[in-house]
Amino acid sequence: MQTYGAVRGGGTLRTSDQGGIIVGNVDLNSRERELIGQVSVDHLMESTRTIAGWVRHSGTPDEAQAFDWIEGTLRSYGLETTRYQHRGLVSWPESASLVVTNSNGETETIRCATHAFATSTPEGGLHGELVHVGSGTNAELRNAGVGGKIVLVDGIVAPNRHLAVDDSDAIASIWIAGTYLHERALSPVWGTPTPETAHLLPTKPSVSVTAEGGERIKAALTDGPVSVKLVTRVYRNWNQLPLLVADLRPGHDGAEADTFVMLSGHVDSWYYGAMDNGTANATMIEVARVLSQHRDDLRRGLRLAFWSGHSHARYAGSAWYADTHWQELHDDCVAHINVDSVGGVGATVLSQGNSMAELRDFVSDAIEPIAGQRLDPRRYGRSGDQSFWGHGIPAALMSLSEQPPENADPVLLALHHQISGGASKAGGLGAWWHTPDDTVDKIDPDFLVRDARIYVLLLHRLCAAVTLPFNYRATIEELRQNLSALGAAGGGFDVSPIEEQAHALESALGRLATVTQAANTDKSAVVNRCLMEIGRALIPVDYTSTGMFDHDLAVPTRPLPGLSSMRTLADCDPDSDAYHFIHTRLVRERNRIVHGLVQATRAVESCLKELDRTTS
Repeated sequence: MQTYGAVRGGGTLRTSDQGGIIVGNVDLNSRERELIGQVSVDHLMESTRTIAGWVRHSGTPDEAQAFDWIEGTLRSYGLETTRYQHRGLVSWPESASLVVTNSNGETETIRCATHAFATSTPEGGLHGELVHVGSGTNAELRNAGVGGKIVLVDGIVAPNRHLAVDDSDAIASIWIAGTYLHERALSPVWGTPTPETAHLLPTKPSVSVTAEGGERIKAALTDGPVSVKLVTRVYRNWNQLPLLVADLRPGHDGAEADTFVMLSGHVDSWYYGAMDNGTANATMIEVARVLSQHRDDLRRGLRLAFWSGHSHARYAGSAWYADTHWQELHDDCVAHINVDSVGGVGATVLSQGNSMAELRDFVSDAIEPIAGQRLDPRRYGRSGDQSFWGHGIPAALMSLSEQPPENADPVLLALHHQISGGASKAGGLGAWWHTPDDTVDKIDPDFLVRDARIYVLLLHRLCAAVTLPFNYRATIEELRQNLSALGAAGGGFDVSPIEEQAHALESALGRLATVTQAANTDKSAVVNRCLMEIGRALIPVDYTSTGMFDHDLAVPTRPLPGLSSMRTLADCDPDSDAYHFIHTRLVRERNRIVHGLVQATRAVESCLKELDRTTS
């Protein structure tokens, strides 16, 4: 049973000077060539310019106007729209100043910027002695004696790094960023805080300075004690946030017509946000425009979701939707495809996009015919409105196209590598990312068309596929590799029950693949429901530590996060309290993972029995 039209192809597809399509050695069927040929650079750029005409802070009137325009455009294409409003805790910086006084009493004003969710200083500012703490690890903070002082930290600020500083006895922090000051949000809480996470919200003032400013401060420190005066104002409030959902339904009824693929992106922005996230919104609109002309191809619906609260409320929009529509998403959402910051000038790297293992080859098969690249084998990072892992929904993409490393600010590149676990070979989203320079002149129309074509092709295939293209044997192989890496970390914890059940699931998946290839299309709905059930069982244990109904923190995560404490077990005395505490937690997490694997295996076995019954 063929899943979709194209599989592999090493050729390229580009736009001619006249706007036509030049197809090289690609493996696209005629309908797919027609689809990507309908992607319009004029529509894309008009949408981008319109949306980038508003500064879209979360919950503001300008953002609401952008939502109004997007909704009206989608309705004109025949999509059914629903608009929601919900409360979100939002924050953004308003002003900051930093005055440094050296040991000779000489003062200097250093350009700086504060951060969303940092706290404002008292009226009149905050005064304190400055101490340099390197990269700001817990050990460095302890050794530096930071009590009552303001700390100077190397590197761009991130929520997980700021947690250590916020937990210390320092009274404020200054972070040395790179060449540019990129807007940053410090809350490590995913979405709206709960009683269990509210204490993690930042409690201290914080600013960033450029690398050049940081060097001047360090030079002053070499001559003796330095004191600083810090003044910050940060907006924080509960705003009403908009959320727009638009449905493109199949042109005919069928067994899977009530299921849908979700394509999502945020509307809120820093400054005018032409790339982040104007081009992504334009791409979503263009996907809807093109696919609305081919409804009869679709076996399942396409749901577009436009979030607020991404940049200023730490994914509050998608988290609210995940919580409020939990059962519908769990039951009917086939996959979640995200789009963020596409079409940038110089964005030639398309191999570093996020994807869960079960979707990686499928996504690569949409990228390769158009861009000549395939995704590298790397896991999905904890970012990009991925609020749906607890539901067990397979996910792919976010920022599709990125800068080559040589174009990157070294400090920002270091953060990019940290977020990706050191696996990324790209240089991020451009020097203008999260700055006032994110304007329409930073968009390459040809690259935007390229990226939009990939999304059109990918979404058409997902919505039209006879059999869903989820390769869970790749997921099991990745799980096995991660178990091996955890075992190599020591500790002696027994993961063989997980390995045994993973082997049983892999065997069952092999039998399902054989039967599926021989089955007719009338049985595809049975197979597809089974594939969805496998994801519901595996993804929460593979990607979350809090489980199905909560949200992990917005900080870097590791594979099989419930077993991450295996790395510390080896350092514990087997007779110590700490060892037994950790070991007990690991036993429970092992049970959770084994249970997920068992549930997935049972789903496959049940599917095989039903297929056998209906074909005999």
